[in-house]
Amino acid sequence: MRCLSAPTTSGRCSGAQPQSRRVPQAPRRSRAAVVRVSAVLAVPEAVLSSGSSGNVPHSSILQGLGTVGEVSPTHLPWLLRLAHVRAKTQGADSSEALQTSSRGLATWSAALNRGLLPDDNTILQLVAEGDDFAAACADAPLERLSWPEEPLRTMMIRALSKLNIGRLCKKYPAVRDSLLRSVLEVVVRYHKLLAGIAEETEEREKDINGQIFKTGAELLAEEQARRAANRAGSAKTAAAAQVLSPSEAAQARLRAAVDAARAQGATAEKATAFALVKELYATWLSPVQTLDRAGKAFDGLEALLGGDGFDLEGSTWKRAGWGQLDELRRKLEELKELRDLVRSLGRGGGWGPLRRAPVQYLDLNARPGLLRTVLEAQETRGLTRSDDISRLLPAESALLARGREVRQAKLLFYARLAEKALQTYERDGWGEYPTQINPERREIRPTADRGPILLCVDTSGSMRGARETVAKALALECMRAARQQERGCFVFAFAGPQDVSELELNMDQKSVDNLLTFLEKMFNGGSDFNEPVKRCLDRLTDAKWANSDILLVSDGELRQPSPEIMRKLAGAKEGLGLRVHGLVVGSPEKKRADPAVLRALCTNYLPNGKVEQLVSTFESWASVQAETAFQLDWDDVAGNTRRRLANLAHEKERMEEARRKKREAKADISRTGVLPTVGSGPKKF
Repeated sequence: MRCLSAPTTSGRCSGAQPQSRRVPQAPRRSRAAVVRVSAVLAVPEAVLSSGSSGNVPHSSILQGLGTVGEVSPTHLPWLLRLAHVRAKTQGADSSEALQTSSRGLATWSAALNRGLLPDDNTILQLVAEGDDFAAACADAPLERLSWPEEPLRTMMIRALSKLNIGRLCKKYPAVRDSLLRSVLEVVVRYHKLLAGIAEETEEREKDINGQIFKTGAELLAEEQARRAANRAGSAKTAAAAQVLSPSEAAQARLRAAVDAARAQGATAEKATAFALVKELYATWLSPVQTLDRAGKAFDGLEALLGGDGFDLEGSTWKRAGWGQLDELRRKLEELKELRDLVRSLGRGGGWGPLRRAPVQYLDLNARPGLLRTVLEAQETRGLTRSDDISRLLPAESALLARGREVRQAKLLFYARLAEKALQTYERDGWGEYPTQINPERREIRPTADRGPILLCVDTSGSMRGARETVAKALALECMRAARQQERGCFVFAFAGPQDVSELELNMDQKSVDNLLTFLEKMFNGGSDFNEPVKRCLDRLTDAKWANSDILLVSDGELRQPSPEIMRKLAGAKEGLGLRVHGLVVGSPEKKRADPAVLRALCTNYLPNGKVEQLVSTFESWASVQAETAFQLDWDDVAGNTRRRLANLAHEKERMEEARRKKREAKADISRTGVLPTVGSGPKKF
């Protein structure tokens, strides 16, 4: 039974029987609690008391929050902590301190978005450009927007300008957010140190037996102290040295830096600011240098930063491979033959966005390309004259309809049809045909590079030195091409039997880690080619890699794969149109081994029956000989030359034996007319 009368103060309807079941109601927030929340977030009390939360306009809440409403959720905890510390140490209102800090943070964010640092000139520029938070402080912009306090602000701006970090923050928003968090952390620590508030230390973890987990550095320091005590000849057991945790060690270094600056006559504010800014500079120096190198090597570096923001403490930006990557990037500017080789890999017509590109013409002996044809009715380009009735203009259709009554109209229509002179829509498109490129003429056409790349790199000991540099530069160029041309790249780094490393080089965090691992790798081992070829052929069964070409990079010292692998490779060339390319990285001083095996692997058969060998020889040694680290000839170390010549002689004997058996088999067939079979008697044609 519904109650139609007004409810009483007791919550029951007048004139109704008391209900046995009552719906529990949410507890009401006290007036004092509402006032406390409005005081912390600087929300006017009138906004909160104007009605229930569902009736308060969203714009009113944002207007009451001020610049605090624009703060990122990742920065808000540090901003609240800063307001609490300032209110505790300076006796100021926490809401006023929160608004001041949020305005300063908004100034830093707006300046970094423009690639600038928030000095006085930048603040005046923000006011002139009319930003919301800056326009509200137009009466005294330098006094109200200068944040943090001096001398920390000036020192911080000078250190960050020396890093030239503004351009990175403008280009990569994730770097800007991480830098703002570091700035907030420095400001909080600055006020805590001045007030003498101890930093929070993370407690060590303990197991169920009460043993404390220690880091590797702590255990190593304890072991070194124990050994030093034993070497001193102490009769007693060496006591373990007290080792600080990483956070405690950082705080100890910071206090020592502050004490050293105070000893030289600096005030407490300047000494604390100098120590904190010096630590901030050292923290960001290595990541900024790494980002600079990565930005020059790759386009679209935003994918490496991840969706969770820039990880300043991540191990990726501290790896030694970035230094090698920067050197290889500079060398690739001179190694044009490697770039041209990578662009020639992959099969397919090269579908992609419309660009001005060289014209392609039909050539049945060439690779697949794109030709405009009426057989692919993909788009209407204009008007033309033809005999296609399905594409008639309305005027021609009206003439045909008029021919039912007027004989002259009918005769005129069929005369135009016979002459292919009917006005029709021009509809055509692009189809894949064997084509050749005419570089002297250009047209607007779909342009994209070929299919994916399967790169097999010989990482044996004979590839050390300058040849190792060429192989790593080629892997870097393949990854760059995969990013720029939107194609896949997979690397098989092979050495001895079953020693194959698989690296997929896309444009994500995992791929960059794979590339750095390959760049940091020291080439060593043998040269077993069966496993990488087998894995390449297995990958061709995937639709993503179906149009791949294989590129083999070696110094020529390879043994021919097993007959089973060679049969599978020949089947892939014939059935799938696979093309195998080879790059022989010889030696700048003397002739290398005869790459007969590599030439046999890179022999491809065209649809017209012709045979092509796609074997290139690296010649640009001037670009990789300049480094002193590459001057050692590893071929003559530990008798490698003797072993190489012995392997060549053995390979020559094996090839001669195979040719002899083949000649004998042909002679038997021509003499008896019987094919040799295995496990059964002779079988006639």
